[in-house]
Amino acid sequence: NQQGCIAATCVQLTTSILPAHHLVHWSDKEDINMATDLVRLSCTSKGTTARASSTWKHDTRKFGPLNALNNNTEDAWKSAQSEENDPLAYFEIDFHRPVQVNELRIQFQGGFVGMDCIVYQKSGDETSDWEECEDLFIDPIDSNEVQTFESEADDATSDKCSALRIEFGRSTDFYGRIVIYSLEVWGTE
Repeated sequence: NQQGCIAATCVQLTTSILPAHHLVHWSDKEDINMATDLVRLSCTSKGTTARASSTWKHDTRKFGPLNALNNNTEDAWKSAQSEENDPLAYFEIDFHRPVQVNELRIQFQGGFVGMDCIVYQKSGDETSDWEECEDLFIDPIDSNEVQTFESEADDATSDKCSALRIEFGRSTDFYGRIVIYSLEVWGTE
């Protein structure tokens, strides 16, 4: 569906109840922010794929990781509950091309928010190792609102990446489940 990746003006909203580093930037389902020249890199129509540590009831059609990238807020990635011996959940986005990541916009379901996050990136092909991304920090709050996390990297000196991985150390849900309605990666190609 190429229709989701067309040029349009981005509407930015802020709320007074979130700290400054959690300002909400709502894309209004558009894929180019004309004010900053950023494009939505996580479009599935551009070949971006996603995978995750688990899917609720193994139903990838209803709850799979691609649902978080499709820009339909009625769909979501829902993880299975965590196991005692393996509480770590993760979400991976493979761009299949080199990109410069400037920000992540994530909308969790309140009460099912992934916390204690670490972001990793791959700089080469799929055989490359994951390296911790030192310029992108994700510290979500337990909220239904879209939360934006900006990279602290200098575009001129930072490396491009071909994939991102977000590891969640815990969840706000008692059973360790995580629900992401929308995960958008914005940057340049």
